[in-house]
Amino acid sequence: MPAQEKQAKRYEIITVGYNSYRWQSGGVIIVELFDNYYATGYEKYIIEIGYIQGTSGTSPRLRLVSSAGLSHDARLVFGTPVNTGYSFGDYPNMALPVYLDVKEYTRYRARITYMQNRVDNLTDINQIKIQENPVGSNIDNFTAPNMPDDNLATSGLLTITGNGNHYIQNGNVGIGTMQPDAKLSVKGKIHAEEIKVDLNIPGPDYVFDDQYRLLSLKETADFIKLNKHLPDVPSAKQMEKEGINVSKMQMKLLQKIEELTLHLIEQQKTIDKQAADINKMQIQIHQNKLN
Repeated sequence: MPAQEKQAKRYEIITVGYNSYRWQSGGVIIVELFDNYYATGYEKYIIEIGYIQGTSGTSPRLRLVSSAGLSHDARLVFGTPVNTGYSFGDYPNMALPVYLDVKEYTRYRARITYMQNRVDNLTDINQIKIQENPVGSNIDNFTAPNMPDDNLATSGLLTITGNGNHYIQNGNVGIGTMQPDAKLSVKGKIHAEEIKVDLNIPGPDYVFDDQYRLLSLKETADFIKLNKHLPDVPSAKQMEKEGINVSKMQMKLLQKIEELTLHLIEQQKTIDKQAADINKMQIQIHQNKLN
């Protein structure tokens, strides 16, 4: 590549010939980008153009599969495919430009590994044209990706080490299930020293508000007799079918404890009053005996 520029540039480094349907025998192109200035930077892209690459025809795919070093100042992008004017099996052959974008004040080298036939003019499938001295055009500055677009799979042990935090940016994670329906879905037991749950619902201190309507024990007893579970608490069948939301259930249970506490306070008042009345009666009886 030419010396570093004061302007971000776009270079068409290769053009790939393929059929718009599915006639190509397959091919993977590997493009590696090396920072050739002062910093360390490396990106590895894979271009997939092959049989049934797409649902209704060939749809080339570009994936970043590796990224290393401190600088990430270049990226690979697809241009718009154009019809070459030639066809194969009654379907048009296409020419796909592949661009290398380089940020300002940087310089890169590209290494291309391919199995296509190298040509100067694209007419057929499985062909590639390499621009050895591409001319750059000005583009706006950009942020180059450095997160690999590749599935992580292993039949051995999965080990993640290193300093700092490890995180999964997008999507859901399943353990014991291949269909996670939340950020983390676990089909099985979880063993932890401590679990902290952030609340997205208010705590039930509203129970102690003067305007809160506390069901009487008779009302509660009538509800239990009819429904076989506490008011505002899901039934056993509902919990078995839908599971439970831990934070909501904890707050609901705390609400019931607070309601029970209010009933106990009222009962204690009644007991204290009865004790005071009994004590008065005993004093009156004792005085009557003395008289």
